This record gives sequence, C-alpha cells and structure tokens, in this order.
Amino acid sequence: MGQDVYSSDWLKAAAMLSIALHEPLEDKNPFFAWLVAEVFLNTNDHYMQYEPEEALALVMRAKHKGARVQEVAAQLRVWATD
Repeated sequence: MGQDVYSSDWLKAAAMLSIALHEPLEDKNPFFAWLVAEVFLNTNDHYMQYEPEEALALVMRAKHKGARVQEVAAQLRVWATD
C-alpha cells in the first residue's frame, strides 16, 4: 500500500476511462468517464485540445475493444497542450 498503481497522471486518467466499462449510471457512462478523466487532468494542470468525436471514439475503443491503459494514455498525451 501507499504506492501508485499508475505512475503518471496520463495513465491514471486513462484508467479512469474504465468507468465506462462498469456502467455505474443508468445512461451517459462514456460521457461521465470522459468527464472524470478530463477533470482529473485539468486539476493536475494538464489540458487537452481534441475533437469531441475523437474523444468519444477513444472512450468507446477503451470500452468495447479493450484498449490498454498505456494506449489510451498515449493518445491523451497527444492531445496535451501543456
């Protein structure tokens, strides 16, 4: 205990997208997952510029095609503006 499972904010945000897999809400789980990840990054002074359709595609790829956390984190970094 006391050690981070993921070593960077980008990996942590990517892991947060897994919220969409578990569908905690009745509706809009992909949107909720994206919002959680983006707010986490913004809180840690990381900002992104992306097309909404691309963000949705990334969440859906993580949800349905089992994109690895490292792959998702890499895409989040590509969108980084900081």
